[in-house]
Amino acid sequence: MHRPGSVPSAIPWYAIDGAMPRFLGVSLLCMGVALFLQIAVNFANDYSDGVRGTDAHRGASETRTGKPQRITASGLVAPKHVLAAAGIAALSACLCGLGVAIVSRQYWLIAVGALCLIAGWFYTGGRHPYGYAGFGELFVFVFFGLVATLGTEFAICQTFNGFGVPGAMAFEFAGPTESRVWSLNGFWRGLYGIDAIGILAAVCAGLNAVMILMVNNLRDIDDDRVHGKRTLAVRLGRKGSRNALVVCCSMNWLIATALMLMVGFGGGLVVWAGVAALMQTMLVKAVSRRDFRSALGLAGKQCLVFAAIFAIGVFAAGSGFGIVFIQ
Repeated sequence: MHRPGSVPSAIPWYAIDGAMPRFLGVSLLCMGVALFLQIAVNFANDYSDGVRGTDAHRGASETRTGKPQRITASGLVAPKHVLAAAGIAALSACLCGLGVAIVSRQYWLIAVGALCLIAGWFYTGGRHPYGYAGFGELFVFVFFGLVATLGTEFAICQTFNGFGVPGAMAFEFAGPTESRVWSLNGFWRGLYGIDAIGILAAVCAGLNAVMILMVNNLRDIDDDRVHGKRTLAVRLGRKGSRNALVVCCSMNWLIATALMLMVGFGGGLVVWAGVAALMQTMLVKAVSRRDFRSALGLAGKQCLVFAAIFAIGVFAAGSGFGIVFIQ
């Protein structure tokens, strides 16, 4: 879209006056949502597992149990204070999310945030926590992968959608001639605020989150079985869970490699292919010898490595996220 009678010209988003501060502001708010929500979920899980008795074996120090000490089970902090900490972190996430909704003018995102809070609480909280039924990996993939990544992309895109940016009449994701009638091709190309690169990146982020949880549940498989916590690891058994982890690692590697090709970052492809293959091999070996402390570290670092290489690749390739303003 452009001014009648004018010749449309495409410029990257970062060339618009005031675009970078707006981008950084929304990005930091989205990071705040993710960070505080993660903290809230961790406190809520510690509280729920502690009062339920599932973490009774994790009250002593890690040097004795071989597993991180839980604050509720240890008695170091009163359960009500742990719950209060979860509430404060959740409130902080809500405030950041409200900021995202206001700046992007997408107020329905508040409902998405509410669903994230509900999912976080009922992972181990409530009378029938889904984490105790083997659905933890599914919800982690959806909320920490798809929702978090695509929600951030959508919020950033909508923040620039034709308001508050000098000289821009409208925001086009797929080019000036693309029809705004719904189509799968338009969706895939980013016409509606998310695109193919965002979708695949969200899948990678989700798989990374799943791998961290799978390693964590493999570590706790014996204790969870005793306490009736039927995680996916308990349902599949050690061998089945290890095989599932290998599948997740392979899928993550393949999709991330495809992403590097899509953004045209050849150097990043070489770096990612080598580093990720090495880290994933080390991860699987650590799990096989039950060195879960090392395995969890590798699983967490892999997500960071992927994000760093991918971000560098996007900017180095000069893609500008594939988003332009039509003036």
